Amino acid sequence: MSKYTNLLFKTLMMPILFFNFQMVFGEEKNINEKLENNKAKDWIEELKEEIKAIEQEDEGKDWIEELKKEIRELDQERNLKDEIKTKELNKNKGSSKKIFEEIGTGLSEKGIYLDFIKNSKAKNTFGIRVNYLPEDFFTHKNIYIDDTNVKAEYFGIGMLYQRYLLPKESRSNFYLQGNVDISTFKLGHDVDLTKETYTDGNVQVTCSACGILTIQTDPDKVHIVPTISLGYQYKIKPNFKTNLSVGVQYIDPGSLENFTNTKYNLPSYVQTRVDDLVQKTQNKIDKYSEFQPSINIGFSYSF
Repeated sequence: MSKYTNLLFKTLMMPILFFNFQMVFGEEKNINEKLENNKAKDWIEELKEEIKAIEQEDEGKDWIEELKKEIRELDQERNLKDEIKTKELNKNKGSSKKIFEEIGTGLSEKGIYLDFIKNSKAKNTFGIRVNYLPEDFFTHKNIYIDDTNVKAEYFGIGMLYQRYLLPKESRSNFYLQGNVDISTFKLGHDVDLTKETYTDGNVQVTCSACGILTIQTDPDKVHIVPTISLGYQYKIKPNFKTNLSVGVQYIDPGSLENFTNTKYNLPSYVQTRVDDLVQKTQNKIDKYSEFQPSINIGFSYSF
């Protein structure tokens, strides 16, 4: 029980004790007689002693000052609790900072891209970009080898950096962008050798058991693809923006490999045709520069 509660309890009990005291003394003689006859405890004397002790304890005390002191102590305790609670809230707020503040998506020559962006200083932005091009999404550069289309498959993930040329508050803005992908990709095409016609001496023949020939770059090789771009951004709403960027990237597809889906060795006249197709495909790929254009169009949302 606190000091304040004790004081309040004593204050409330004083009239009750005094009233009981008066009642008791009015009949003190009769009570003493009854107690002597019953050999009971003299509770009236104990009550007198208790009242006297209370009076001696409280003698000279200023009740108002005591109450003020008690209130000040309660206020200090409450303020301390509020301060601790505020510190905990600030700590939790700091620990729940967003890892990413913006997300973007769109299309590029490498397929669909997805950006996870973290804003840094006023004009700098850092993030992670994921690119994915399914093999059948669209054909790459419409490369054909003897009427067979060369398809591309791409997956890459890497760092993204943007440097805005105007304040970020501007509705229209330009930015420089650099990103580096660690990626795997495949360029290749399939040829149905069973539908090909071959010359064996002076005879035109087919090979129904030759199966499907696959000519492709190594799909397991890891490539590093850097890109530099100049972009334009327009804010449709404060948190919703469209983006367009064009630039140049370095990409080296590497050498080709080939195989069929059969267990049998190819006849010599078929192997000659295969070697010719592989060389034509390699020449077609080598025709293109390792520096290729890059274009991205999409939108982003900040939260």
